[in-house]
Amino acid sequence: MRKSKYWYKLDNAAKIFPAVSQDERSNVFRLSFYLDEIIDPDILEQAVNQILPRFETFSVTLKNGLFWNYFSHNHRYFVVEPEVAQICKYFKPEQNNGYLFKVYYLDNKITLETFHALSDGSGALQFLKSITFTYFRLRGFDIAPEGKILSEKPYSKKESEDNFVSNYDKTNKLNLKEDRAYKITGESFGRHWVLLLKISFNTKTFITMIKEKYQVTLTQYLTALFAYSIYKESLDFVGKKKPIKALVPVNLRPYFDSITLRNFSLFIKASYDADKPKWTFEEMLEVTKNQFKEQLDKNILHGRISALVGFEKNFFIRILPLALKTIAFKIGYNILGESISTVSFSNLGIVDLPDSMKHKVLDADFVNAGYGIAMTGISIHDKTNILLASPLKDLSIMNFFVQHLVAEGIDVTLDTNYREGYDEIL
Repeated sequence: MRKSKYWYKLDNAAKIFPAVSQDERSNVFRLSFYLDEIIDPDILEQAVNQILPRFETFSVTLKNGLFWNYFSHNHRYFVVEPEVAQICKYFKPEQNNGYLFKVYYLDNKITLETFHALSDGSGALQFLKSITFTYFRLRGFDIAPEGKILSEKPYSKKESEDNFVSNYDKTNKLNLKEDRAYKITGESFGRHWVLLLKISFNTKTFITMIKEKYQVTLTQYLTALFAYSIYKESLDFVGKKKPIKALVPVNLRPYFDSITLRNFSLFIKASYDADKPKWTFEEMLEVTKNQFKEQLDKNILHGRISALVGFEKNFFIRILPLALKTIAFKIGYNILGESISTVSFSNLGIVDLPDSMKHKVLDADFVNAGYGIAMTGISIHDKTNILLASPLKDLSIMNFFVQHLVAEGIDVTLDTNYREGYDEIL
């Protein structure tokens, strides 16, 4: 039986986010569904509030304890809002009835923006699917969950479990030391504005091409192309001591039989040396393929989980007051946090919807905005959407990325929030 009031600790991955998040680094990501009709905001708000009690991990507010932050049950009414122009905007929970997520509407689009301390992309996708399903039900449509909508299933305690801690093994810890990475620099847009480029293509056509020509996966190919685009368009990279590093989060749930809605992912990386005088795309692709294969080993992933939790369990870390932990997190993140990666690519995979609901959800976006250029991917129906988000005015890396896909024979469709002259007024 579920408790009417509850609290729990932040998961291992979430602990750093409250300390280091700000306007320039919101640690907020976005998921959007485009429906076949204009959104009714009153019904959307009703849908969110109807399912919130079912989603214990989202129905919380952030509290400060003596030693750690923690989540406490939030019973306040949730209010949906018109979508704002700024993508993944930093927001203060106290200005959002304490909630750590936002739900926006714009024409036919529902957008869920989530503070990363709350959940990762896989958990947030379950929440958005349930919001949308409930919205359609309240609109009077006859749709069935078909076992694919979490709000229509009985609650399980495993949804709220910190699977980092539950999979901790003190006998299996790996060294997590990371070298610094090459950084993309340049002039940024003002007012914390983020440029977004959406690249869409047919999933089956794309996968057929990369399997026949290169024998790689979609994630391997796009990671290597992202790195190759940086290499080709960054004149100061060759000869530097720091490599290009592309970090790719891996959903750990399939590896450890998990259904948690909280954070449960780890980064693997592809690293490309700067002391090599010349790279070809095929060479970068081979490096990516081999490094991914090496790191996607359950025992290695388990060792990394244990190392992260082991740091949290350190006696001296545990007894440090929250105020001092916050200072230490900020200093450590500013020195090391963003220095170990050049870019990131998060591929959420296929949006699995009930058949009776598929024709009503036309498209989907997944966006993560941060330092430099962040790439995300999501597939729905017969197409894949790759979204590049960047605060930088220089578009050369994005342009090269698109041109390479076109040269491979891929028919792409582009969309962007950029308009002529933005680099002058922002």
